[in-house]
Amino acid sequence: IKPLFGDTGVILMADDADFVSASAASVTSSYRDPALYLYTSGTTGRPKGVILTHDNLVANVESCQQAGEFDHRDSFLCLLPFFHTYAITGTFLLPLLNGSKMVLVDRFQPAKVLGLIQQHRISVFLAIPSMYRVLAATEGNVDVSSVRFPISGGEPLPMAVSEAFEKRFGVPIFEGYGQTEAAPVVTLNTPVARKSGTIGRAVPGVEVAIWDDQKRVLSAGEVGEIMVRGRNVMPGYHHLPEDTAKTITDSWLHTGDLGKLDEEGFITITGRKKELIISAGENIYPREIEEVLAQHPKVKEVAVIGVKDEVRGEVPMAFVIVREGEIVDEKELRAFCREHLA
Repeated sequence: IKPLFGDTGVILMADDADFVSASAASVTSSYRDPALYLYTSGTTGRPKGVILTHDNLVANVESCQQAGEFDHRDSFLCLLPFFHTYAITGTFLLPLLNGSKMVLVDRFQPAKVLGLIQQHRISVFLAIPSMYRVLAATEGNVDVSSVRFPISGGEPLPMAVSEAFEKRFGVPIFEGYGQTEAAPVVTLNTPVARKSGTIGRAVPGVEVAIWDDQKRVLSAGEVGEIMVRGRNVMPGYHHLPEDTAKTITDSWLHTGDLGKLDEEGFITITGRKKELIISAGENIYPREIEEVLAQHPKVKEVAVIGVKDEVRGEVPMAFVIVREGEIVDEKELRAFCREHLA
């Protein structure tokens, strides 16, 4: 591996495919040993140490390689911090074991990012939706024709952001889904299998099922908890056997996320299990409301939660950030919701 140093960081290029293969083999020699302890709290609670073994990580890299057909010809732009599992697997281990070029960026600056994409002919980069929102709002001419696979994860990708980015740069964003406990990639839209509004299909080697509260597998179209099984799933939490037992059932990982599968295997997330709003006996998923409000031309960002109500038990409340220079009142947003929501 030849290290090349510049203002951007370190660029790694592997010239010897045998070296890369040998490196991968050596990583798996003690595959059951812990490789990482990553602390995560999800949305609430005391952080828990997720134990990820060498095999968890290698298995997930292999799954990603197969799903995205990545190889040494790809150039990866590394925008995300390496203390996060999304970056560790997606922008460090994946390109390293592929023998791909890696261009490291120390700080996200949209003009600099676009310049590096053009300079290094970047083909793959992973980012979070807020980064794509900023990139979509940039102006000026830049050659990003080398980009074939911009991937979004870490949080739900609003349709408005996805559409704005594709309109600006002429390439779609491929949304995926994962959890630290799954090393982390579970599903991914790809250039050969993409369905807008979904998080894609399960990557090779990973199983996904939808369960109800009685641990029964639900049919296509039914909403339940997203369950995951595969070599990528952690052996457990560090020194927390009770939490591990609650999170893993017969080798299936409880994600805590609600979603549904369609007939083609694409998965749509409807919300967090703990965030489900039950109003007058009806199930309401915050993300559905967020997606609608995010399409309003005056709305920049939105988050929906459930609040107590004496009559209905619970009702949704939306917190909205308005675009700069715009003014919008509650009546206008209510009317928009009434027009576009079930």
